[in-house]
Amino acid sequence: MTYQESKPRSQVVAFIGGLVAALLVMAAIYFGSGRLSRFDAPLAAYAAATVFAAFGLIYRYLMWVQRPPTWRYFKASWRLFLRPGKLVGNIWTLLRLTIDNIVVQKFIERRSKTRWVAHLCLAWGCLLAFAITFPLSWGWVQFGSEGNHYVVEFMGMKQFSFDPHSFIGFLLFNGLNFSAVFVLVGVALAMHRRLNERGAQAVQTFANDLIPLFMLFAVAVTGLMLTASYRLMGGSNFSFLSLLHAFTVIILLLYMPFGKFFHVVQRPAQLGVQFYKEEGAMGEQAACVRSGKPYQSKLHHDDLVEVMKEVGLDFGEHQNLSPEEKRKLVALNQATYLGEQPFVG
Repeated sequence: MTYQESKPRSQVVAFIGGLVAALLVMAAIYFGSGRLSRFDAPLAAYAAATVFAAFGLIYRYLMWVQRPPTWRYFKASWRLFLRPGKLVGNIWTLLRLTIDNIVVQKFIERRSKTRWVAHLCLAWGCLLAFAITFPLSWGWVQFGSEGNHYVVEFMGMKQFSFDPHSFIGFLLFNGLNFSAVFVLVGVALAMHRRLNERGAQAVQTFANDLIPLFMLFAVAVTGLMLTASYRLMGGSNFSFLSLLHAFTVIILLLYMPFGKFFHVVQRPAQLGVQFYKEEGAMGEQAACVRSGKPYQSKLHHDDLVEVMKEVGLDFGEHQNLSPEEKRKLVALNQATYLGEQPFVG
């Protein structure tokens, strides 16, 4: 069965997975908020947006992971990772890869320091905002009072109390402001690169590269405007600004499954590719049938041949040639067609 023939089934699997994800988020909101007894009604729009975002993200993820190349990588990565004899070492390797590629993002640092700082600010600014916004909008976290102190409750259970004028109070009450500043720094650095580097300009598109930055900018600025309203302007226009901020956040959440933000969900799955590459490098190598020289891992070669067949392409023995020999054959065929003597180095 080719990929095109199995696509309807993939869509059904993705739809069911997305529906399950949406239902799980709804259940988490319902039960986590004490059957909605602790649910904050003004935040209902945020909560609803997370439900639709969960459906969209899981639907697209399952469609992506079922594509022949991705599915083969996905299965092979888990098979290699779960080998009993290497499981402990693989866990440590996974931890190292997670720190390098997800937490610190070293692969971006090697390209450009400025680009690396921009990505760190955007990534951790957004993650901090999500970590604060989701529990609040789902009714998981509430702030109560106990004398002159605030009390933090999680799912109805008291966690700790703090003085609102203490350093901890300052951090808790300004967490979203910190995240907004991080995002704005990241947006500024990213926009500077896209406006001044010709390499970035050559490949960027308005929909895929600029719109996400505009969305992040809008969310961060409107969030800071809320703080400015109640701290500097006596609450002037706070209602309008809160609606405007909610609108930008909801649009961002609904856009996540369809735009560049989706790579946030893809990135963890791509860690498994490293196990695949390491296994291929240590294993048997595929040799070119024309030159006899090894040119890639046999694991990767054989999987590529199978994937090509799944998508309806089969180039026969041509797939057993190294890239160098393929280029030579192109030159030979062109020379033969033109009736000239070929030169092969």
